Amino acid sequence: MMDPHGGLLRLGGEPPLEAVLFDAGLTLIQTATPAVQVAAGVLAAHGVPFTPEELDEAMDRAEALVASRWHLGDWWAADRTVRDLFASAYRHGLTAVRAVGPDPELAARLAEAIYDDYQETRHWSLYPDVRPTLAALRHAGLRLGIISDWGHGLEAIVLELGLHAYVEFVVVSARVGIAKPNPRLFDLALGRIGVRPERAVFVGDTYVTDVLGARSAGVTPVLLDRSADGPAVDCVTIRSLEALPPLLGVPSGL
Repeated sequence: MMDPHGGLLRLGGEPPLEAVLFDAGLTLIQTATPAVQVAAGVLAAHGVPFTPEELDEAMDRAEALVASRWHLGDWWAADRTVRDLFASAYRHGLTAVRAVGPDPELAARLAEAIYDDYQETRHWSLYPDVRPTLAALRHAGLRLGIISDWGHGLEAIVLELGLHAYVEFVVVSARVGIAKPNPRLFDLALGRIGVRPERAVFVGDTYVTDVLGARSAGVTPVLLDRSADGPAVDCVTIRSLEALPPLLGVPSGL
């Protein structure tokens, strides 16, 4: 699937490409509502006073804690641990709010409510390049699917954002008890559509989980670096999904 210069072979290559699989978060789906805005709505609904400065600090603390932990351990293999990853970070952050800090039980209730509210599809959106890219790949006869480290709420988000019109399946780590970069997650996904690993490409935004996970399963990885500030890596890298169809020899703009 790889040419000697590190680029992907065209569709007419050998073996022929049959499937393109995608990560979800930061690849297809982005947050549409900042965490501080979700938290503000939850605290207001519970009658908890706060200042904008307190809430900014609270969510900064929470996001920093998630960023420091999400890639360590097996958080994504169960819905309970996915919830705990975020809810525990929200509890930690909310200690910055004076009306919450002295009351750990209140902090816990609010943290759970913030997590639950974030499962609503209104807080998520597709990147602008998603629909045209998926439409072009489907038009070319390729089979599409999603493999994602996420909690149980992902299937509803995929459905309500209209991605079901393009993808045949969604494999969610918390549903199957396996998280990336474990190659079994990729094996499970490919088994659902009867496609061999060497006939598939996986597109994701994280090197360790997406690139190394796909590669360990025998699937060709493509790294999506939307910020264009990532380090040089030993795989094909694209800055936008718009670059994917031409890379695979698929006409775009259909």
